[in-house]
Amino acid sequence: MGCGSSKDAPARTVQAVESDAQGRQASERERLMEEGTAKEASTVKASQPLIAKSGNKDTQKIIDKIQNGEDFEANKWRCLHSPDFAYYSLSPFAQLEVEIVEARKLIPSVTSGFESYVGDEPDGFVKVFVDDTFKYSTRCINNDRNPKWQDRRRVVDIVADRSIIRLHVYDSDSSDNSTLIDPIGFVEFCIGDIPFDHDIDGWLELRFPGNLQGYNTDRYAEHMAMREEERGTHMPTTRLGKEKGKEEDKNDKSKKNSKKDDLPEAVEPADLYKVEAQVIRESVANRMFKRLRRAGTRANPNADAPPNTQFNAGEIHVKLKLVRCVSENTALFAKALVPSCTSFASFIQEEFLPKLDVQELLDDTLDLKIEIVDEMLFAVYAFACYVLAWRSIIVSGLLFIAVACGVKSSMLVYAFGHLWMAMILVLLKFDNWRLPMTMNGQNAPLNEEGFRFVARCRDVYEMHAYLLRMIASRSGSINSMQELLHFSGTIVQGDGELTVTFDELLKALRELWFLEFPKGITHLEVNSLVRVHDRRRGTVTKIETNSKVATSNPHRQQIHVLFDEEGSTPMDSALDGVYDAWDVSVRPSVPAIPRFLVPQTILSLVATLQLEVDTYKKTILPVADSIREFFHWRKPKWMALVLSLLLFRSYVSFEGFLDENSWCHFALKVMSVIRNVVLGVLIIVVLFGQARIWKVGRGLVMLAVNKISENRKAPTCWAFYKDHSEAYFAKKKKAE
Repeated sequence: MGCGSSKDAPARTVQAVESDAQGRQASERERLMEEGTAKEASTVKASQPLIAKSGNKDTQKIIDKIQNGEDFEANKWRCLHSPDFAYYSLSPFAQLEVEIVEARKLIPSVTSGFESYVGDEPDGFVKVFVDDTFKYSTRCINNDRNPKWQDRRRVVDIVADRSIIRLHVYDSDSSDNSTLIDPIGFVEFCIGDIPFDHDIDGWLELRFPGNLQGYNTDRYAEHMAMREEERGTHMPTTRLGKEKGKEEDKNDKSKKNSKKDDLPEAVEPADLYKVEAQVIRESVANRMFKRLRRAGTRANPNADAPPNTQFNAGEIHVKLKLVRCVSENTALFAKALVPSCTSFASFIQEEFLPKLDVQELLDDTLDLKIEIVDEMLFAVYAFACYVLAWRSIIVSGLLFIAVACGVKSSMLVYAFGHLWMAMILVLLKFDNWRLPMTMNGQNAPLNEEGFRFVARCRDVYEMHAYLLRMIASRSGSINSMQELLHFSGTIVQGDGELTVTFDELLKALRELWFLEFPKGITHLEVNSLVRVHDRRRGTVTKIETNSKVATSNPHRQQIHVLFDEEGSTPMDSALDGVYDAWDVSVRPSVPAIPRFLVPQTILSLVATLQLEVDTYKKTILPVADSIREFFHWRKPKWMALVLSLLLFRSYVSFEGFLDENSWCHFALKVMSVIRNVVLGVLIIVVLFGQARIWKVGRGLVMLAVNKISENRKAPTCWAFYKDHSEAYFAKKKKAE
């Protein structure tokens, strides 16, 4: 007893000190709210602090010291001049009180063959995330699809007004809920839509775990507009493999057969949830569920659903209340903060990655290479070679005249130079001019047309580069590079003439002793990871072969491809399609490696690289697409404006050269001043773009815009909300 008392006394002393400190912090914050003074910052303890794994108190003090935020009231101006830093360093401007009561109709977690046979009731618990960052979790309730957690009301710190809260329900197979967990469903909502000091008590619909893709703001907007039930995606709620009687089995089979034509091959409605889990877990491409879900939604919405299915992952009963921690005027500064959304959940689902997914990293890197290097840099290089090789007398001759006129007058250089640029833009509108000017062996399409474009270059090394791409796309290997180079030089004859077709060249390559190809008449198989036209990536779902012509013409095979993602342009926006074999090439693939065999340093490196590559895709690729659309005349208004400026500049230069007293000299001075002003502004923006004055202006604009668009109407604006007294939506409504 004595020993116990001596050990408990210091603990009580620490708790007393901490409670006194919290009381002083609260009283100081209230005083600042009343006085509105900007006194020196005091730190505020986080409501959900990180816990040291070792339990060491000294280490925990260090973590707490790092996590403590500076008082929001005293440092509110930081939201304007340093918004990124403010998001992480300030104390909360509000606190969300969360009470997780219970859930109902949770879907079972079926992630293995054994579970699909014997059935597995979920062992559910809830994790709470703020901007995809974990805060706390509830206790676990075993073997219950309707768990009642009755979790005590907890407080979550909120720094940014547009922060997204995620309640994620998991199925646990471990004692501490830290490993061997499977996602059941989730729901997200935005702080900016919740009114202050208003109690919300109701059921929130849980989305299927496969929907945890993309940015959290996009996921929330999608769910706020439409319930998961209205999408009509079928998910079984009972065991899948065990027989339940002849009559029920016959009914299931008849309904499966009636849906067979509406869903992809080998994906039947009653097995959709099982397929979803297996595909995401076992495929080397973790975004395949996107394709599966799109295919599932193409089924007839008016048809009856298979038995034992539901149209969401369940519902969760919560009680919410948002309480302001600062004065009302100070809380406005939180609207200038942009929540952190750069997380793994923004592009990849860690819950669905039991294996090291290098394939996604490789695919994204190749996307960047194709869009930036192949489509832009190689196109510029091909154009330079086209001009310097005098493949067009008109293009190269006019440029030569512009350069030669520099000896006579700078006016003529500007006149012919701008006229030459205008002519190039006009020629780019026509495919028979643009393609020869911008294609070489590195970016020409792997088909008959591309083969002939490369032949017209009359360059051995361009043909060699083209053959390398052909061999790689057919999963071939090279035993002698010198032999291949020599063979490349013998293909083209005369003035870029060809004696063989692309199909015949493919057959010849398969018979060369220094090249090795997979056996069979085709390089493709069902479920092969491929690229169509060497660009869009997808998966082979079906191969149709005409035995009479397949041996002599492998490209006559019809390849059914289901794309990973929708195309970026209307020309390639189809979800799937049927293509000739020569339009489909195998993309490099990496075998999935079990995570326990890979050092943690490699896992961290892959995750970091994936984050960086995805960031580049989201920032660079849209710019590259816009530039390509401009030069392809898909933005005719902008192209007409640029052409008008170039032609006007050329005319003014010609007129100024011919008449020294012409008004064109004044026009040239005006245009020079405008050019210098524009360049000066750009230089100022680049040099001083990170200065505080610019950030303050940006923050004021965001504050004003968010204040004007403020609409705190939750839960009435949530399509996924029901009052706590409403029953579960047992049957899906049929489409009108």
